[in-house]
Amino acid sequence: MNTMMEISTHDALLHNRNSPISNRGVTYNVKRIGAKPICFEGTELAMAMSYTPSVHFWYEINLYHTSEDRFVSAIRVFHQSEDKRDTVQAWETTSLDDAIDKLTEYDAACDVEMPGEDHFGKTTPAESASIALQMMARMNAARHHYKSLVGELLFDLESGQ
Repeated sequence: MNTMMEISTHDALLHNRNSPISNRGVTYNVKRIGAKPICFEGTELAMAMSYTPSVHFWYEINLYHTSEDRFVSAIRVFHQSEDKRDTVQAWETTSLDDAIDKLTEYDAACDVEMPGEDHFGKTTPAESASIALQMMARMNAARHHYKSLVGELLFDLESGQ
């Protein structure tokens, strides 16, 4: 596993709420695969993380407010297996509603891996149908898993937790 976000602070006093520079927030550097990192100074509005032993991967969802009055949504996918690469998708938007839309429109079925190549071309039609049904079930489980987490994050955000 590798970390897809770096947090840096300007000063050790940053974490001290009585410090005169504490209003500046924290500097975030959200690395993205295949895209330029999103670097900003701001605060984290909400975070939710899932972990279910029966699912081979889990999510961390973050919502940030930048000092430039923009919003950043980030979805990180972590894998149990050390040989899998963790990923992150992140977006910067001008409104909180748009940032939330990025989180709610995400399709977690894309995170479900296809069976290995050894399954293709060597199966009977019935076996292929069975594999397809298993994939559909795994995609539905991933969608449910992710949507439950988004619901938790939005509930916490609305209730001020």
